[in-house]
Amino acid sequence: MTKCIATPLGRRDLRKMAIIVRIMEECVEELYFDIVHFLDITLPKLDPDFSFNVKPIEEMGECHGLTFPDRKEIQIREDVYNRACEGSGRDRMTMAHELFHLLQHEKSNISYARTENGNIPLYRDPEWQAEAFGGELLVPHHLIHGMEVEDIIKKCGVSSKAAKCQLEKY
Repeated sequence: MTKCIATPLGRRDLRKMAIIVRIMEECVEELYFDIVHFLDITLPKLDPDFSFNVKPIEEMGECHGLTFPDRKEIQIREDVYNRACEGSGRDRMTMAHELFHLLQHEKSNISYARTENGNIPLYRDPEWQAEAFGGELLVPHHLIHGMEVEDIIKKCGVSSKAAKCQLEKY
C-alpha cells in the first residue's frame, strides 16, 4: 500500500509550532485562538502571497478544506467557514488542520512510501501531524493545567473530542 509520509514531527515539535503561530497572532497567554481571524486577516498581512478562499459547497463537494502549499493557498468550504465563524469546534479544527498543511507540507518534505502493512509511524503521518497541530494551536498546552473537559470546550472553542485528546496529551 502506498501512503504519504512526512518529515518526522512529534508532539513537542508541533507544540512549538503552535506557540510560534500564537506569537504571530499575539495571543500566547489566551485560551481562545481565533483561527478565522488568523486566516482572514493576520496571515495575509504577514504574507501578501497567501490566499485564503471560501468556496461554495457545489465546488468543493465532500472536501471541507484543501491546501496548496506551493501556491500558498487554503480553500475552505463555505458551510465549514460559516460554522467556524459561529464557533463550531470541529470546523475551527478543520481550519487549523489546513493551516498546518500550508506551513509544513510541501513537495520537499512529503514523499510516498510503499509499506508492507500500510502503516507508518504517527509522527510521520501528515494527517496525524495536521490534526495534532490543530489541537495544540486551539488548546494551548501551557494553559490547560487543572482544567476539566467542559472548561476547555467553552474557553478554547473546541469539540469534546479535541478537549479530551489534548487533556490526554497534557
